[in-house]
Amino acid sequence: MDDVSRRSSSGGGTFRTTSRRLRSTTVFNSDGSRRHLEVLEEAGLTRRMIARSAKVSLKALSTISSQTQKSIDASVAQRVLAVTFHPSDDRKRTPGVGAQRRIRALVAMGFPFSDLAQRLGVSQAVLESLPEKGLIRVALWESIDRLYDELSMTSEAPNPAVRDWVRDVQGWAPPLAWDDDEIDDYRARPHRPRGLKSLDPVAVERRLNGERSINLTLADQEAIVKVALSQKWPVARLADVLSCDERAANTRLVRYRARMRTKSAAHGESVSDVA
Repeated sequence: MDDVSRRSSSGGGTFRTTSRRLRSTTVFNSDGSRRHLEVLEEAGLTRRMIARSAKVSLKALSTISSQTQKSIDASVAQRVLAVTFHPSDDRKRTPGVGAQRRIRALVAMGFPFSDLAQRLGVSQAVLESLPEKGLIRVALWESIDRLYDELSMTSEAPNPAVRDWVRDVQGWAPPLAWDDDEIDDYRARPHRPRGLKSLDPVAVERRLNGERSINLTLADQEAIVKVALSQKWPVARLADVLSCDERAANTRLVRYRARMRTKSAAHGESVSDVA
């Protein structure tokens, strides 16, 4: 703290005033960071991996996990909250829950495990044993992610018997039940079937007019993506309207275009005829 000295000329005297700027560190309530840390560990990340990704010390993570610690430094909290479930920071292994959900979603579309394994160049046992809690190689996660992006666009089930059995007996959710920015989140759950396809034009209109608290079905979100494409929105604007990050917004755009190309080809239309 800097001392500030001032001299007074009145009456020929002098006086000194000392002001001290109190150094203050912005603090966060530690509950959110503690819960995120717990969920990252439940998903399979070790505390050392989390510390490396967050660029904080193991001691800082121990402080967060302490039930007696009610507040923590804001920068530490933000770094921990920024650690993702999907691959980042050049780590070699990542939580397998997102890969498991992607494979199961494709099986729920009608793609047998054997077909997916052949496409990926791995054994069927590898896909059937993908962990909900545990780590897999990033290379495998990335291969599954690419295959999911490719196959989740298709509209027809290659094996309806597999599709029906998996949905009725296993209860696995198809791609439409998952938001792209949630599928890797260990805490996320698939959307209920009744909320997948019902379009609410009023909800869409209210979102477009700035009401971000309005809940959207996946059909509502697709309608907004269609508007974004027709009006040539930047990705940042779409992300804002959908309340997701830009990566998820861009994925939705890519998938929508691909789905429209597939429909156009099936009906003998040109791609330019479709928004």
